[in-house]
This record gives sequence, structure tokens and C-alpha cells, in this order.
Amino acid sequence: MKRTLSMLIMLIPLLAISQIPVTDAATNASIGMVNSQLTSINIQLKAVNKNLGRLINLMEKNNNNNRKAKEILKEELEAKKKAPDYVMKSTDVSMTLDLKDRILEAYRTSKNTIQELEYLERDEIQEFTLYTANAILESKNLFRQCNDIIKTKSIILPEERLKKVNGINTKLEQLLDGLITYNNKLSQISAFREARKSLINMNKN
Repeated sequence: MKRTLSMLIMLIPLLAISQIPVTDAATNASIGMVNSQLTSINIQLKAVNKNLGRLINLMEKNNNNNRKAKEILKEELEAKKKAPDYVMKSTDVSMTLDLKDRILEAYRTSKNTIQELEYLERDEIQEFTLYTANAILESKNLFRQCNDIIKTKSIILPEERLKKVNGINTKLEQLLDGLITYNNKLSQISAFREARKSLINMNKN
């Protein structure tokens, strides 16, 4: 019994010594796995950083493009706020000025003509005077609208400005035609009455 116990006591150090390599091998294996995982993580991080770098570059490029696009848009909007020279010098604008002068001339001529007509009734003259006054007021209003369309700072395309000016010219032409037609009508009425009176006087004689 003592002999067996003595042998066991002698084997204990040997058992302890034999466990050391096993423990070191396991530790080394664990460290190797950790190192391998760290290496893999580092590779992944490098790939992520590379992708992030590309993404940042793309974002900066997009920001630059957006800024340039905004600047171009701002310039275009500013340009649309002002009528270009070809609008200011267009035949439509020139026609507006010409129609304004012709309407004023027709008004003066009609006023002088009506005063010289002897065979018109007072109410006819008053109606014509009221008609011409309204025509002048409306023509001034239309001319002011034309001026506003040309000089406004609102965003309006040049073609749209010209289209509106052309519409105003149509109305001005109608006013001018109305003045001339009304004047001719009263002149014919007065001439007819004068001729009728002359015929009556001739028959009396």
C-alpha cells in the first residue's frame, strides 16, 4: 500500500508536466483564431473605408453639380425677369407705340370734326364725346399694361411677353377702328341731313 501511494506521489509531477504543452497549444490556437478574425476584420474595415471614400467623393461631386445647377438656374431666372432687347425692339412693341399715337390723333381729329358738323343733335354729340373719352381712358390703360409687361421683374418668358403685347395691340386696333367708324357715322348723318335740308329748300323754291 505504501509502495503504491509512493508511486502515485511520484507520478503527480509528471502528470502536471504533461498538461503544459496541451494548455499552451490550446492557447496558441485561440490566439491564432483571434488574429485571423482581426485580420479579416481589418480587411473588411479597409474595404468599408475605401467604399466610404468613394461615397464621400461622389457626394462632394453631386454637391458641386447641384451648386452649379442652382447657379445656372438662378442666372436663367434672373434673365427671365428682364425683357431681352429683341422684345423691346420688336415690331409688336413698335406697333403699340404707333397705335397709341394714331388713337390720340383720331381722337383730336374726331373732336374737331364733330364741332364743325352743323346737323348733329346735342345728345348725339354728347354720346360721341363720352365714347371718345372712354376710348382714350381704355387706350391709356392698355398702354400701361403693355409697359408693365415689358418692364415687370416677374418671371415671364420673352415669347409670353410678346404674346401679351400682341393681345393688347388687338384691343388698341379695335379702339382705333371704333373711333374712326363712329366719326364717319356721325359725318354721314350730318351730311345726309344737310343734303335733305338743301333738297327741301330747293323744292320750296
